[in-house]
Amino acid sequence: MKYQNEVIKCLYERASVRSFTDQEVSEETLRTIIDAGCHAATGGNLQPYSIIEIRSEEKKQALMDTGVHQPIVKQAPVNLLFCIDWHRIEKWAKLHHAPHVLRESYRHFWIAFQDTIIAAQNICTAADSLGLGSVYLGTVESCFDELRPMFNLPEGVFPVVILSLGYPKKYPEPASKLLYDNIVHKESYLSPSDDQLNGMMNEKYQGRSTPLSPKNLDQLHKTSMAVHGKEYADAAIDYANQLGHIHTAQRYFGLHYVADHIRKGNQTFLDSLRLAGFEWLDKDY
Repeated sequence: MKYQNEVIKCLYERASVRSFTDQEVSEETLRTIIDAGCHAATGGNLQPYSIIEIRSEEKKQALMDTGVHQPIVKQAPVNLLFCIDWHRIEKWAKLHHAPHVLRESYRHFWIAFQDTIIAAQNICTAADSLGLGSVYLGTVESCFDELRPMFNLPEGVFPVVILSLGYPKKYPEPASKLLYDNIVHKESYLSPSDDQLNGMMNEKYQGRSTPLSPKNLDQLHKTSMAVHGKEYADAAIDYANQLGHIHTAQRYFGLHYVADHIRKGNQTFLDSLRLAGFEWLDKDY
């Protein structure tokens, strides 16, 4: 495919890298990459985020022991923990007697979350452009409270995501994606027909399927029954048997992002936000 420029090429060919060489990422290279992220768009130019740079084997192992549970953490030369950070700006506001409600407003939290992810993606792209690779690890959601003392995070600072990066052993082929024709809605949302939806998703996942093993069928049935009841679960198994395989949608939500497990912890997440000093959850001023 011919690209209009190198930036477009980098974005089109980006893929998640999960296998790195032993080559270290120099401080100069990492500084260049992170400064590129710091040039990302941010609401009011406040930059309400901080990044914890993790290189030591001790901290990598601590992450594994805490609940991140991703072997890539130990293999990657560098792990970057992106955090919402209102502590720095709140302290600045207090120094100059400026009124602020940074931890008391869902609006501030909403924008800060966006700004943090935007900066992370700029860093991901910058790393690719310099011959590195990276992968996002979202499993910080399983250990918010443990990460705060581990990295000495004060009130107003909250972990969002880890980006593991380094030099890839082999850069993978990019995954197939839904593109313009299936993502863009002209002027208002238009729900696709069943045939259109199946067509676009089949093209994206290229006919991938999962075998009808007893283990897979048992997990699919248990998950389906837990969230939708026995009748739905029996129908899910019948459907898989008719197909001769576990459908990709069933694999995603029955076997991978296991539906009955993935909906747990909502209250725990809110409690973690409270513990980190985000007061907007309980007060409407």
